[in-house]
Amino acid sequence: MSAHLLLVTLGPVQDFIAQARRTRDLWYGSHLLSELGRAAARALVDGGAKLVFPALQAGDPQLVACLKPLRDDTTPPQNIANKLLAEVPEGTDPRQLAKAARKAVADYWREQVAAPVKAKCSGLLAPNIDEVWREQIDSLLEFSASWLPLDEYAQTRRQLEQAIAGRKVLRDFDPWTQGRGKVPKSSLDGARESVLRRSKTDRHADGPLRDAALVSMYRISDGEQLDAVGLVKRAGGEPEQFVPVINVALSSWLSRAGDVGSRELDALKRACHDLGVSRVARTDLPCVSPFAFDGSVLLPSRWRSVFEEQRLQGDSEAWGRQHVRPLFRKLDEPYPYVACLVADGDRMGRAIDNLGSAHAHRAFSSSLAAFADAARNVVEQQHRGALVYAGGDDVLAFVSLPQALVCADALRMAFERTMATACGSLPADKRPTLSIGLGIGHVMESMADLLALGRQAEREAKRDRNALAVLVDKRSGGTRRWRAQWNTNPVRALNEVAALLQDRIPSRKVYEIASILTRLPKPDDTSGNGWARVLALEVKRSLARIEGAGLRSEEVGLALDPNVGYATLHAHVEAWVARLLIARTFDRAAIGKRRSQEAAA
Repeated sequence: MSAHLLLVTLGPVQDFIAQARRTRDLWYGSHLLSELGRAAARALVDGGAKLVFPALQAGDPQLVACLKPLRDDTTPPQNIANKLLAEVPEGTDPRQLAKAARKAVADYWREQVAAPVKAKCSGLLAPNIDEVWREQIDSLLEFSASWLPLDEYAQTRRQLEQAIAGRKVLRDFDPWTQGRGKVPKSSLDGARESVLRRSKTDRHADGPLRDAALVSMYRISDGEQLDAVGLVKRAGGEPEQFVPVINVALSSWLSRAGDVGSRELDALKRACHDLGVSRVARTDLPCVSPFAFDGSVLLPSRWRSVFEEQRLQGDSEAWGRQHVRPLFRKLDEPYPYVACLVADGDRMGRAIDNLGSAHAHRAFSSSLAAFADAARNVVEQQHRGALVYAGGDDVLAFVSLPQALVCADALRMAFERTMATACGSLPADKRPTLSIGLGIGHVMESMADLLALGRQAEREAKRDRNALAVLVDKRSGGTRRWRAQWNTNPVRALNEVAALLQDRIPSRKVYEIASILTRLPKPDDTSGNGWARVLALEVKRSLARIEGAGLRSEEVGLALDPNVGYATLHAHVEAWVARLLIARTFDRAAIGKRRSQEAAA
């Protein structure tokens, strides 16, 4: 039997990751997919294949399973993508190798991941749930494989990609054969039934109640329902392993609090310890080290909910006034918004095609693994964020607003350095670039909504490629979006307008100009330059009426030339408004920083 090239893909991916209500759902779902890819890679290597993507060899410690955030040597496991490419040597049957990989993945998922969760969560599971559990677990995985004789590497690889893409167009819709009947669907996945017992507020159902200790441990709300897969995502790790998104959002604020209110912060930590507030075990992360407890206690609006969810004893309002309010006398209350950072490489497929040999692809794969390590360092160690996933050119993370822009820029530069090494044989304009989206939302939005904001911002950035896009979704004020390519230095542009808002133009004036846009016709509804002149004059008049400091449009970076046409001028003013209001969001997050600096002085 001749040598073959084998391509394996695993799923589901995006939908599976997006089904999340808490940080642990999102992180564990993403990490789980990586571990299933690792199981497939182990099986391929054990069967004699030589991996191309990922570029791991037999005996590599990265092939060892790791369901925890860190290995025993305290290093994080390498993320493995859901697509694996391998060279199968002569004499090895690729069909049997693919079957062995599929069995290895299924067995690992069923026995090493799902079974332990089922055992430790028996107090949450409804009676006689075994068959429903088995069907839901067994129906999750999507495994596709394609192989061809290895004649010419580049052409064979393209043919395999086409075959797999064609298979993905076809969908299997097997009916459920095991159902409980008259039970709610999962809150994470409406296609699967809940496997949980009834909650204490469900007075219309029969059967035992959920174990209260497990409900508290895994933060399962009274109205929440989880299917078997959702429960595995929620309870697959130890609760203290996961960094709440609110701790990430407030990490910069907490760092400042440690500088200007260390006595008050230490007193709060002692009070949290004595009360029994949930801890966060990842003190290796800078976003956790200043305050290794659930950061929700720092938001007055969350005091009551924290006491109820964690079954804490006492008067939540009185406790908050006594232990949290003293910090607010040293610096402003924290701004409860967070950035979901989503990054993706541009024209990666073209670069891979241009690197036409297996040897070049292995080197490229190794470089991408190095970028993933660099991305982890940039996000977590340099900018106090929390990395959810970094595999190849994909990055998903949460970062506080004061760190979000510089973190994005640092990732972009790290990717450029990686591509200069990985694609050194290609001209600079042919190398992949990195588009990054920052979706900014309130920390109390659902995890799925925050992730959707990040993905939407990433799509905005990909419209131009090699770009940064920021999407701000305010609870009051609607959604604002702005994007610019990296070669225009968007970080500097936002910082400059933030300074403008501080020193020269009040934010209410920006809203006034935004109101002018809404009162004038939409660009599609009119033509000619008459409305362009009206728009230019109205904006100029608004700026000239700034009390004590009337401004010309040129002084605020706004060119108002009616000769460009109404549609172009309207879009220009609209982008200017979006840029200033988005900069205002970042500036508001830094207000506490300025106040703490004043206190330190």
